[in-house]
Amino acid sequence: MEKIFNKILVAYDHSKASKSALMSALGVAQKFKSTITAVVVNGDKDSDENDSVTAINDFAHETGVTIEIVQRTGSVYEEVLKLEKEGNFDLILQGSHGKKGWKGLWMGSNAFKVVSASNCPVISVTESASSPELKNILLPLADSKSTRQKVPYCINLASAFGATVHILGVSKGSGIETKNKVKSYVVQTEKYLLERGISCTVKEMYGVKVPETCIAYGKELNAGLMLMMTETESAGVFMDTYAQQLVNHSTIPVMTIHSRDTRLAGASGY
Repeated sequence: MEKIFNKILVAYDHSKASKSALMSALGVAQKFKSTITAVVVNGDKDSDENDSVTAINDFAHETGVTIEIVQRTGSVYEEVLKLEKEGNFDLILQGSHGKKGWKGLWMGSNAFKVVSASNCPVISVTESASSPELKNILLPLADSKSTRQKVPYCINLASAFGATVHILGVSKGSGIETKNKVKSYVVQTEKYLLERGISCTVKEMYGVKVPETCIAYGKELNAGLMLMMTETESAGVFMDTYAQQLVNHSTIPVMTIHSRDTRLAGASGY
């Protein structure tokens, strides 16, 4: 298995969602033989920081995994992003829907700022998504050129976990040109997955509200992860309030990948 996730960074704030993010990080680390670093940013109370460090150490002891703990002071998202660049991390995991986390601002502000500004993929995890296993992956394909750029990441994850990929051709548009474009992406991607031994299903939905449709279909599939592009793809479908809806409201983990991410550029064969 190609080691695309050598170094994993977990943003930890002692919320239930960040504990789930840590559990998900464990699953990825076990499959890709990754190292895990947890960053704890000082809160208003020293006890919060101490509780986080204790919880991480307890988790490491219980699971037998080595976790480096880095403690920082300052703006939450700025410290997470600084550490990402300093350590050249390949993946960030963070909690979403955290009622307690990050001074009460994590869900609405810090989480999306990390998604928007990070160089590497980010997985935002809800508190209910606590399994390190990954059996079903939702792969939405929209009508943008960058939409297939996430396929290589999807293949690596599906191969590592033995997961089924559920391709969803989706667009808010319903015109013939839009349908033909999305359908061509779906057909190409299905062929590409099957050629690599990845089990997959296909569904297409047009003239719909994209975030809500993706979230609902993900729940129906009991998906453990949804992959989406930001920037170029976002300009037409996911950007601004749409991206925030997916990160903040999805009941399943969301992996966001920037179109500027060239780690696996060209690997999709398109």
